[in-house]
Amino acid sequence: MTGSETKSGSKRIGRGILRAVFILLGAALIADTLFVLTRSSPNLGVIMPAVLGAPLLLIGLLTPIFRALCAKSRVFRAFAFALSLAYLVFGLVFALTTGLIIKNSAFPEDGADVLIVLGGGIRGNYPTLTLKYRLDAAVEYLDRSPGTTVVVSGGQGPNEIVSEASVMRSYLISRGIAEDRIIIEDRSESTAENFLFSDEIIKSRFPEDASVVFVTTRFHVFRSERVARRLGIEAEGVPAKGVWYLVPNDYLRECAAIVGYFLTGRI
Repeated sequence: MTGSETKSGSKRIGRGILRAVFILLGAALIADTLFVLTRSSPNLGVIMPAVLGAPLLLIGLLTPIFRALCAKSRVFRAFAFALSLAYLVFGLVFALTTGLIIKNSAFPEDGADVLIVLGGGIRGNYPTLTLKYRLDAAVEYLDRSPGTTVVVSGGQGPNEIVSEASVMRSYLISRGIAEDRIIIEDRSESTAENFLFSDEIIKSRFPEDASVVFVTTRFHVFRSERVARRLGIEAEGVPAKGVWYLVPNDYLRECAAIVGYFLTGRI
């Protein structure tokens, strides 16, 4: 076998491996969306894997056609370059935001005056698994810090029969937290309002130098801290664990949210 034949064979093997990677990765991303849709309501984080995976799967399955089009059409080559660049930029941005999330997910010190629990959804009179994990993290903090008061923050959504805050209060009581340690904030409909309305309560009941921490899911801590700071509120985040099958979706959605908040000046 000549050197040129060996080189040509190596290229074919490399292209075959790349094609297999595209097919497997694209199929896995689409499968993730389909799986999560059976367990969660549609949102950006749920849909994003399929959006990212569909072009990869299509290119992998139709590689010979795409190669022929690129060889014949300058416009198609430009499109292929733009698509590759888009994936590269997204990968870099996702790596950056994920790094910021991980770097800013350390546990604050125990003993704060006030702990705010950010709402995370309810089903009927029960917290979603995401909210349950936040409340469990709050219970652990409150057990270690008997002098800490907790503000449960979350309003009533259009499809909810009660407010998130009332469900959160009931759950904390069922876990042994005394009723007189729990304050309800049941007007908020966003992270910013969680902080604004909770801060109003805190300022009316505590000294100006009261220390504040908050509980939210780990991926949400970085953005939440920046939202609070933008509102003039100094509060460190207590990271709660996330639902295992939602972790990729949560981080993808949070990547988009961080970029969106940054571009609109909200963090």
